[in-house]
Amino acid sequence: MRAFANNPNYDIVICVGPQHIEIAKVVINQVKRFFQAQQIYVITSPSHFEKFQSLSLTTLVLVNENELFDRFNFRSITTFLKQKIDNGDRAGWYFQQFLKMEISKIIQSDYYLIWDADTIPLKPIHFFDQDNRVLIQKSEENHQPYFETLEHILGLKKTVNYSFISEHFMVQTKLMQNMLLEISKKAGDQSWPYYILENIATKDIALSGFSEYETYGNFLNSTHPEHFRLRTSPSELLNTTRNGSMILDTLPHTKDLKFLEVLGLHYATFEIWQDINPKKIKVNKRRIALFFFLEKIPLIRSLNKLIAKNFKKTYSLPQPPY
Repeated sequence: MRAFANNPNYDIVICVGPQHIEIAKVVINQVKRFFQAQQIYVITSPSHFEKFQSLSLTTLVLVNENELFDRFNFRSITTFLKQKIDNGDRAGWYFQQFLKMEISKIIQSDYYLIWDADTIPLKPIHFFDQDNRVLIQKSEENHQPYFETLEHILGLKKTVNYSFISEHFMVQTKLMQNMLLEISKKAGDQSWPYYILENIATKDIALSGFSEYETYGNFLNSTHPEHFRLRTSPSELLNTTRNGSMILDTLPHTKDLKFLEVLGLHYATFEIWQDINPKKIKVNKRRIALFFFLEKIPLIRSLNKLIAKNFKKTYSLPQPPY
């Protein structure tokens, strides 16, 4: 897919919890390598700042997660959840979503790309078409509590027959600000995250009762549907996997990432909760080493097609031409 020289400038936002520190450093380096962002905002605890400062990137902006809001932080959301459902385990999950929305108030670019901290890009990706419309990678997720909350906080129903949930989302900064303004008007004197939390059904809040992607995506479609379109052509569609940890463990090496790129993937997600089999991962690493060894021997290089085909079949990877 070709780039368009006059596409809008954008920043990148990555929200990082303690469990994702090491992989986030890999993600940031790959983001810097492949994407054309102005600034890379990392929202995290100040106790982790030094680990990211070691990357020595002039475009890196570190944001204290506990100072982005005036009246809201991780501790306060934990307290809220414990008071409401006697369980604060999902505090971090909700908190990171709210942070990625609130940061729109300090972003300087017209757009910002929300990017998951455990998702590693493997090649350049373009996020706008020639008409400067945001390209969206749809999914088939359909979690009803998200839309019940959406209707409560914005009076909107689900407006599309697909999901906006992916491992990334290119957000129009001003539109996110407008959406937060709408929510804040309804919240009154209350901080808008509390208003959202109070409008999640009690039966859902202990699990997954809100999605920033579905909320913003449906607001976008309801107010400015002309500002985006779905990825549809083969040159626009992204080949991805969420099974990176099952294939290569939770922290891949450079050669591992190169192999995933060869398989035709645009990015891979390495989730820490996946069921990891060390024996299978060891076998996979040996196959990858064999793959790159065979690459040096033209007469038997064709065997690599079998190795790649086996990986794609085993892990249900997309099947772009190898």
